[in-house]
Amino acid sequence: MLDIDTRDLLACAGDALTAPGHLTPAQVDVWHNHTLRNRIPMIQEALRIAREEGDAERAMQLIDQAVHDYPAPTRIPGNRPVPGSRLLSRRHRADHLDDPEPPTAA
Repeated sequence: MLDIDTRDLLACAGDALTAPGHLTPAQVDVWHNHTLRNRIPMIQEALRIAREEGDAERAMQLIDQAVHDYPAPTRIPGNRPVPGSRLLSRRHRADHLDDPEPPTAA
């Protein structure tokens, strides 16, 4: 049976290594490539500290620092606004106000 500090440490590490649930499979690939590439070395160091030095609190602080220093990317392919949506910038919409109307079939 694990003590409470060990369970907290493992939960903290698990959370830091879990992709957000709302991402598509393509977005999860980007998340893994960006986020985990940067977080894993720090998490490995945290687990070493916990194992060799017995300092779970310091290890959890290092994991929290990894999450803070390497947040999930804000631009993920496939996360683009849909044309006509409120997410498009006003400037982008204004640029297209002068576009001629498309020809209509007669």
